[in-house]
Amino acid sequence: MKLSFACVLLVAGCGTTIQSTAINPAPRQLVPRDAASVEVFTTGAPPRPHVDVALLEAEQDSSYSLDDTAEMLAKLRERGAAMGCDALVFHGLSSYSEELIGDQVQSRKGVYATCIVYTPTGPGAVATAR
Repeated sequence: MKLSFACVLLVAGCGTTIQSTAINPAPRQLVPRDAASVEVFTTGAPPRPHVDVALLEAEQDSSYSLDDTAEMLAKLRERGAAMGCDALVFHGLSSYSEELIGDQVQSRKGVYATCIVYTPTGPGAVATAR
């Protein structure tokens, strides 16, 4: 029984936490979409008119997390899809270490991106570029 409880605690501390912070109102109503349809840009925002809607942060729950960068990006994409983002603009990685009792050090990694929503285009559309 103790072993099972320890395994549950270990697995619970091995994931990724996603946080979102609203930045600007969306230019249209957002609806959830398939994660595969959310574009991911790593070298900058696309030239297409858009609005930065939210900042998304993925961070390992603990230094025992098994999630790597690819897994954290996938989770950001899933969250973006649930929010209705058209695309994510990757901003980079972070990592930090904190010393615990004695000389044991824990390290965690984070991945950051902006949820963007394309502005309507075409006749009668009011486009607000970023």
